[in-house]
Amino acid sequence: NQAKSEFLSHMSHDIRTPINGIMGMVEIIKKNLDDPERIKDCLEKIDKASHHLLSLINDVLDMSKIEAGKTVFSYSDFSILEFMQEIQTMFCPQTEEKHQSLVIHHENIVHEWVNSDYVHLMQIFSNLLSNAVKYTQKGGKIQFLVEECETKSSAYAKYHFAVIDNGVGM
Repeated sequence: NQAKSEFLSHMSHDIRTPINGIMGMVEIIKKNLDDPERIKDCLEKIDKASHHLLSLINDVLDMSKIEAGKTVFSYSDFSILEFMQEIQTMFCPQTEEKHQSLVIHHENIVHEWVNSDYVHLMQIFSNLLSNAVKYTQKGGKIQFLVEECETKSSAYAKYHFAVIDNGVGM
């Protein structure tokens, strides 16, 4: 309960920040209707803030589903190597913009094709990598590592995933 209270306290602050930004930009637009460049700049900021706000709200809704035991998993077959390539494609523009390096590395991949919940797996690593990009300083290095571990089973594979950065930490 204490962790939930702290989470809600942080979320209420985190949600107010983009809302205040959106409201502030709308006021600036109202006062500068004759300045298309200023309006364009404000609209870009509103767009970024609204996407950030949606992400925060989705996180809260996901947390609620997990607590209620209503998370539905959808398993499918996919290539772990293609999954890693998609991560690279998604995060390369963000890391380039911040002059960071993104290294994606895999080791000992024997079973390329996996059966898992692709959407939730992507969501987990998108959240971790978004935080890495956000908190790693300009010029920093972010790594996404995937290693297939040895198992005694011939039917199942076990993977070790790691996101490594030099940000402030979680």
